[in-house]
Amino acid sequence: MTLFRQGHGAQAPDCPHEQHVVNAVLAGSWPERCDENLVTHAAACQTCKEVASVSILLREDVDSSRIEVQVPAAGQVWWRAAVRARLESTQAATRPIGWMHAITAAMVAGVFLAIVTAVWPMVPGVLQTLRSASAEFFPSTTVATAIAGGLAQTVLIGVVAAALLLLAPLAVYFVLSDD
Repeated sequence: MTLFRQGHGAQAPDCPHEQHVVNAVLAGSWPERCDENLVTHAAACQTCKEVASVSILLREDVDSSRIEVQVPAAGQVWWRAAVRARLESTQAATRPIGWMHAITAAMVAGVFLAIVTAVWPMVPGVLQTLRSASAEFFPSTTVATAIAGGLAQTVLIGVVAAALLLLAPLAVYFVLSDD
């Protein structure tokens, strides 16, 4: 292990005992429970002295971070993992159903538009028939025109009401199906 020293950026030569010093510090035996010759060498060697001081600081930092970490109980970790797995499997299982709801809604909207498109050209003919029928029953053209206008609005309101009666339950179903 080669360390850069403070100062002019010069690199100190490697020491063959450097790794032994690091191992002793990491094992927790530095300096009390390690070889006396290694401690004497580290006191005399600049490289080993710096390696020992840096290694001691790093070891203290690791030890303090281990104290601060609070690992949850194994049962709690297992329970959270089981809940998460259940939630993910539920979401994966409902994804195709959501697609089918969307496809069904698109098909219902398409069928509704097709029916309105097919029926709409017949509406003026029906309205004309209603006008002529009301003209036969009422001798005055003013009254017949008023009744025909009212019937035309009633037919339009009826078409809108029928559309709402068809689409409202479908909309309620889609809104409540996610619960």
